[in-house]
Amino acid sequence: MKTSELDIIFISYDEPNADLNHADLINKAPWAKRVHGVKGSDNAHKAAAELSNTEWFVTVDGDNIIDERFLNIEITETPGIQVYGWSGENIINNLRYGNGGLKIWNKSFVKNMRTHEAAEASRAQVDFCWEDGYLNHPSVFSKTVINYSPYQAWRAGFREGVKMLLKDGVKVSESVVLNQIYWHNLHRLKIWCSIGDHAKNGIYAMLGARAGSYMTYCTDWDYVQVRDFDCLKTIYEENYKDLENNKEKILEKLEWLAFEIRAGIGLQLTTFSPEQSVYFRDLYAETVSLGQTYYNKDPVWKSSS
Repeated sequence: MKTSELDIIFISYDEPNADLNHADLINKAPWAKRVHGVKGSDNAHKAAAELSNTEWFVTVDGDNIIDERFLNIEITETPGIQVYGWSGENIINNLRYGNGGLKIWNKSFVKNMRTHEAAEASRAQVDFCWEDGYLNHPSVFSKTVINYSPYQAWRAGFREGVKMLLKDGVKVSESVVLNQIYWHNLHRLKIWCSIGDHAKNGIYAMLGARAGSYMTYCTDWDYVQVRDFDCLKTIYEENYKDLENNKEKILEKLEWLAFEIRAGIGLQLTTFSPEQSVYFRDLYAETVSLGQTYYNKDPVWKSSS
């Protein structure tokens, strides 16, 4: 299965950089198609499946810039796997995992899946990755650019602040969350919450990540609403919009959220300075790159060149 022979569907909603990223994709893959403005992640992916003329199709998120190398690989199909995912590189903190990564979907699977707003199982209410038949590979083939506006950065952080503290997609008791959540997700969450003051709008991503964690475990807010972008916009406008362009107030809010999260679930957070953020980000990128070199010795994909 060659990626160059698959339909590519660009899925955008309201991202301020979506048109720019779409133009970049068309320049690299002129046959790409687009789904825009469909509310609900399940609905949007079903619209993409309807648009695809190939049995398997690629999705590119609206905030994503694709690496052209992805268009030159072959997939060795694995029995039972319905979705192949790759990692995206976060423009702010250099995190590299499934968030924002490229995916190849089986068309029939997408038409029949029930996730997010259509979920029947609790674990499928806020993400795809807990579905059976999902395989993610650590290699990076796209860059996730989430910092074109304060709200875009905040929303991206907020969503991960919620999801990184879920076990198999479901909230657990406050008293056991740090013992039951996958350790790698806790590390990613700490990076979301601490690294970013060096980058454009990066401090808003930190603010969003802490806000998502706080609302999930320190309030009675229904975490399932993280899938509803209208709800997230309301939360931002009512609680965080007035902080825009006021760094002193943002830093105060970051410290307040860190205190509440520590008191609520025992998670220790810190705020890195711009210089510390750059230092950590570069070390992290180097370490992850070495790890990917190891994993790539036996990949599910190979170059077709």
